[in-house]
Amino acid sequence: MKKEFTKFCDNLKLTTLQNEDAKTKYTGVVKKLHDSYYESNFDGSTKFLFGSHKTNTNIRPITEHQDVDVLFKISEETFEKFDNYESNGQSALLQELKGYLDEKYTSTNKISGWGKVVLIKFSDNTHNVEVLPAYEQVNGTFLIPNTENGGSWDEFNPREQVTSFQNSNFKTNGLTADLCRMMKSWVQNTETLNYSSYILMQDIIMFLEEEYEEGVDYCEYHNVIKNFLDGLKNNCDSVVLKHVTTAHNRVVKAIEFIDDDKPKEASIELIKIFGSLFPKISNNPIKESRGQSRVFIAPSAPWRK
Repeated sequence: MKKEFTKFCDNLKLTTLQNEDAKTKYTGVVKKLHDSYYESNFDGSTKFLFGSHKTNTNIRPITEHQDVDVLFKISEETFEKFDNYESNGQSALLQELKGYLDEKYTSTNKISGWGKVVLIKFSDNTHNVEVLPAYEQVNGTFLIPNTENGGSWDEFNPREQVTSFQNSNFKTNGLTADLCRMMKSWVQNTETLNYSSYILMQDIIMFLEEEYEEGVDYCEYHNVIKNFLDGLKNNCDSVVLKHVTTAHNRVVKAIEFIDDDKPKEASIELIKIFGSLFPKISNNPIKESRGQSRVFIAPSAPWRK
């Protein structure tokens, strides 16, 4: 199944146009905020991209539930202004950001501020942007708003997250990114499964450190998926377990078909897990029957007359 897994991993990656669309949207959001808070020209220094678009583990097909995570760096003056509020300055900060973004984006787009972020849902339902205002500290970590329980500031270290992924992906020769995309495809293809991309990525990094530290070839990807689900079965709650068990049973069945030289049936089981972006195999290889008779043609014999 090497060819099929190679094609599957390629199918999951965003196209150049899709990546450009995402970049245009999140850059536009942060530039509007920069121009609202700073007198300097926007050069990208107040923007910090993190999450799946930073690690390039976002997948197709793009749905309205997929967001671009981007951090907007607020100044010390802005941080102190909202920190000095008697009650929930964090919520006031999000509402102020929302107000500035309302000036730029039309009523066909929906903008909401809640929890820790401001979400801009674009009318085309692709590459919605979650912008997180944050104050950068001397040590490189950030303080981000939390509007719950009267408001507070949480410490956030997206650089550590990105570095952890990049180190793993380098050591495994790209397997970390491939497995993240494949398992995101499983999550997307599984109704009622709630498995955050961040937790999934952490689980995959820990798994690969233990079992596939140097990565493997595409021909072994079915075993990688099986072994990951093996470990997940023993470390997930009951709500997730039923989905993990279903996927695990299907990949075990697919491997049995692969071992029996039935790639057509194997591809059907894998499509059940990952959806239609996994290549479908139309026919199994033709086997020569053991009992088939062979016809021998007598060679010419020049001594015969």
